[in-house]
Formats: sequence, C-alpha cells, structure tokens
Amino acid sequence: MAGVLLPPAVAAKGFVDSAIPINVTATAALSGYGGAITSAVGALTSATVSITVIQTALFPSGAFAPPCKIGLNITGAILAQIATVQGTIVATVAQSIAAAGAPSPTFPASAALVGTQLGTLSTAITLGLITPQSV
Repeated sequence: MAGVLLPPAVAAKGFVDSAIPINVTATAALSGYGGAITSAVGALTSATVSITVIQTALFPSGAFAPPCKIGLNITGAILAQIATVQGTIVATVAQSIAAAGAPSPTFPASAALVGTQLGTLSTAITLGLITPQSV
C-alpha cells in the first residue's frame, strides 16, 4: 500500500524532472540563460514546498531512516540538494554573461553541472521517498 506522503514525493520528483529539459534549453540560450532558467527555479521552489510538506509531517514523530522507511534525514538531505542546485544556477547565470555580456569559458561546465545535479536530485527523491513508500 502506498504511503500518505507519496503524493508530495511524486510531485517533487515531477517538478525536478521538469527542470531538466528547461536547463538544456536554457544552456542553448547562452547569455539568455538567466531568463530561460526562470521556470526551472520556480519548479525547484515547488519541489521544496512538496518536500517540506513531507518533512513537516515527519517532524512530530522524529522519524529517522533507518529504522523508518523515510525520515527527516532524507528530507533534510534532499532539501540541501535543492539548495545546492539553486546555488549552482545562480553561479551559472552569472557565468552566462561574465565575458562582456557573453558566456564565460566556464559556462558550459557550470550549466552541465546543473543538469547533473538535477538528475542526482531526481534519483534521490525516487530512492529516498518514492520507492520506500511504494512497497
């Protein structure tokens, strides 16, 4: 039987997954990265809300995984990953216009890092919050 916290976990994964192709499009926009990545930032904000719903529900019980299937340690780690991705996006926006309004040489690697971090975050949500509630 699926857990009651499964819907916000699935929603969070959906928000993160939607940000992945946005980052690809934003990367191709080069100096327009900042404007093009805005909807991904919004998606990450929505993912934060969903994970916070789970964390708030777990807080009174002090759930910690293991022994619990999901715990505050997992939601806390996922929230930290979201913050890291958001920080990388801010740095990437700056790099997209660093060389006289054009992308710096480090921009492609930074934009690729955003994509990698989003993929890792999606996997963390699946393995840490969705799969344990689905069995």
